[in-house]
Amino acid sequence: MELRGRASYELLLERVRLQLRTKSSASGEREIALRPSLFHDERRTIVMNFRQLANSLNREPEHIARFVFKESGKPGTLEGDRLILNGKIGDQEFARLLQLYFKEFVKCPICGGIDTQIQREKKFRYLVCEVCGARSPVRKI
Repeated sequence: MELRGRASYELLLERVRLQLRTKSSASGEREIALRPSLFHDERRTIVMNFRQLANSLNREPEHIARFVFKESGKPGTLEGDRLILNGKIGDQEFARLLQLYFKEFVKCPICGGIDTQIQREKKFRYLVCEVCGARSPVRKI
């Protein structure tokens, strides 16, 4: 009788572990595939799918555009779904800028979750994680 009880206990325990592992990986350990579609003109770089990238990061396109303009040192405009940069930026350089943005303004520094929002309180901005509830200050762009 004790052997049967112990086997069913271990079976239930393993089922709970699997459910916990599935829930935690579904909420905080997801990753976003950022694949920018760049078009290089003589003097410009055009990101064709910029609004789609912003939607996948759950951020305003204007916020990401300001970050790219400031970090690259190149002016530009946001026109519809496209971001137009004055000057050439290579594919690897633009991917690096997106990764920097992701690390600083999307990914939670506490749990690594990507379900975050930027909230403003007076003069300060915070990255608020929906997974663990952490509030981390972020800089203004």
